[in-house]
Amino acid sequence: MFNLLQTFLTVYETRNFTQAAEQLFISQPTVTTHIQKLEHELQAELFIRENKRVMPTAVADQFYPQAQQMLAEWRTTKQSLSHVAQQRTQVVIGASHSAATTLLPQVVNLLADYLDQVDLSVRMLNSEQVFDGMLQHQIQIGIIEKPLSDQRIASFQLADDHLVHAGDFASPVWLMREAGSGINHFTHEYLELMHIHPQNVLEMDNNDMIVAQLKAGLGQSIISSRFVDDSVPYELLGPEFNRNFYVLNHGTESDPLVLALINRIKQHVQAFK
Repeated sequence: MFNLLQTFLTVYETRNFTQAAEQLFISQPTVTTHIQKLEHELQAELFIRENKRVMPTAVADQFYPQAQQMLAEWRTTKQSLSHVAQQRTQVVIGASHSAATTLLPQVVNLLADYLDQVDLSVRMLNSEQVFDGMLQHQIQIGIIEKPLSDQRIASFQLADDHLVHAGDFASPVWLMREAGSGINHFTHEYLELMHIHPQNVLEMDNNDMIVAQLKAGLGQSIISSRFVDDSVPYELLGPEFNRNFYVLNHGTESDPLVLALINRIKQHVQAFK
């Protein structure tokens, strides 16, 4: 059952059976079989196939956080029952899309020396999903750019970022990230500030897809300067659209080894500037 849950979570996050198979090191037919078995157990359709991508149904959206919790509880149970003398620590890093493709490689490289002590896994989610995962203790270290706060979560600034207005400025089409993402938050602030009411909005849940559309000459968007180059027309925005990336953690409640990872990142913050 838990293999089925892991497959479901991976398909949900990648929206692609082939990518899920690659991440799980299993065959694509096995991924399909796992999803079919889970749909049979739940008596509900979880994904709708659209060409090479799959789109989650409303049932899948509702089941996703429950599946995360079930899998996390199962892992916790296995860990608590383990009698291995050198027990390894499970550490999940949740990173927003922007952070995952720009800052995360450097973070993981910093933590490489600890891989003989921890089982490290990484999840790319939007900022709100990372934050929720932290609150539910499903994620031990988070990296986000959206200004979120909670007294249960400690944080420190990792790096700064500059947003730009990019694409075809005369286009009626606006490319926007999904609700809950950091970019979505700042895009709405920009539109409100400029009194812009987009005629057509095309929502995408991935920065790379937005950049690809911009390079193809379709639409305009607010996006990090880290993702654009001279192949896409863009203009810098004011200082009010400079944002910060933050590292989230559970503070003193964290496992001692997780605290060691956090401190390692803190010691090298200047390298991210």
